[in-house]
Amino acid sequence: MKPIKVVEIADASFAGSDDRDAVALRIDPSRRITLRFQLKLASSGDLEALRYARRAMIREERTRGLEWDEPSMEDPGFLTSEIRWFVLTSQVAWCRQKVSELIERTNRAREAMRSLGL
Repeated sequence: MKPIKVVEIADASFAGSDDRDAVALRIDPSRRITLRFQLKLASSGDLEALRYARRAMIREERTRGLEWDEPSMEDPGFLTSEIRWFVLTSQVAWCRQKVSELIERTNRAREAMRSLGL
């Protein structure tokens, strides 16, 4: 089976914006944006593996605590084919890293579930 993948979707409000808006995003870390990631899932089992991996990450966050300004995996909204995360611009890199880790964990969970016959 193909691995689960995620593709970041560009925000339409910034697609045609000028350079001043891009500079404003970098200068104002308190500004919020919506990150959108399209999920490439093959089955409902993939969705269950995604839920499992997310719950595991949330448990870890609660156990160790969050660093200052660290976004939580509880915050993004999950649809069947998309993740939406409304974050501060200062948290964008962190969120992308967490989504990448989530997908890696999801692929491992999917393989484990398949080996168990679930």
